[in-house]
Amino acid sequence: MSDKKPNKTQILYLAIAGAGVIILVLLVLLLTGGFSNGNTGATAQETGTTAKPTASSFSSSSTKKYVEGKDYSIKYSNAGVVDKTKLDKAIKGMSMDDISSFIDTKTSSDIAKIEFIYNSSQDTFIIKTYHVGNDKPNAITRYSNKENAVVQGQVSPKEYDNQPVVYTWTNLTK
Repeated sequence: MSDKKPNKTQILYLAIAGAGVIILVLLVLLLTGGFSNGNTGATAQETGTTAKPTASSFSSSSTKKYVEGKDYSIKYSNAGVVDKTKLDKAIKGMSMDDISSFIDTKTSSDIAKIEFIYNSSQDTFIIKTYHVGNDKPNAITRYSNKENAVVQGQVSPKEYDNQPVVYTWTNLTK
C-alpha cells in the first residue's frame, strides 16, 4: 500500500463531485415534495372572504393536493345567520368535507358548484349541487340539524326560496 497523499487537483474534483451529489439530492427532494409539510396556510373565515394559498405553497392540481384559491374556492356568508360549527357539522354529515372527491375527474360527476342554503324555521340546510355547464342544480338535498342526517323526499322550492346561501364551494379547475 502506498502512502501517497492526494494532490490539490484530486481534492478539488472530490469537492466538486460531493457538491454535485448534494445538489442532486436537494433537487430530487424539492421536486418530489420532500420539503412540503402539506400545510398551505389557507383558511376561510366567516367574513365571506376566500382564503388564498401562501407563496410557499407547492401544491397544485397537477400533484393532486388541491389548493384553495387555485383549484377551488370557499365562501362563507353565514355571519349572523347560522353558527359556523353547525354549518361545518352539516358539511361533515353530508360527507362533503373531502374536496378531492369533487375535483378529481376520476371520482366526481363534473361538479362545478355546491351551495348550502339555511332554512332557519326548519333548522335545515338545503344543498344544491351544480354540474359543469348547468345553470340549474342537478341535485337538491335536505340536511336536518335536529336529526343530524339527510332527510329523504323531494325538496320543495318554498323550503329554499328567499333563504340565505351560507356556504358556496366552487370548482376552479373546470
